[in-house]
Amino acid sequence: MSNLPEFEGETSSNFKKIVVEGVIGNVDSIGLEMLIYSHQRIVDKALESEPIAFHRATYKRTAECELVLSPTQLKSIYIWLGSKLEEYEAIFGKVPAPQEIESRFKAYQQSKNSKKDLQ
Repeated sequence: MSNLPEFEGETSSNFKKIVVEGVIGNVDSIGLEMLIYSHQRIVDKALESEPIAFHRATYKRTAECELVLSPTQLKSIYIWLGSKLEEYEAIFGKVPAPQEIESRFKAYQQSKNSKKDLQ
């Protein structure tokens, strides 16, 4: 028999699924305060131009929620996320770091512009 208390599960009436676009945060004496945000592409300006100019789209960032994590929970989530990343990469392959994605995109853009210059 376990000495752990019995827990009841319940879904909050405020529960929602958030597609996380990014996080910002700050470490202080209580642990970590982390703001989670999403963003949405607004295409109205792009659709109003003739011809349609996708580069005229704008983005709306929305602060979705703020989490406050104790140092213990921060460490626990760090370990859990690391194991989930390892599991994901074992199935789907290495996930590139954001800097690597940016570098690839810049190289692609330069290559694309070089080809235009040759035409």
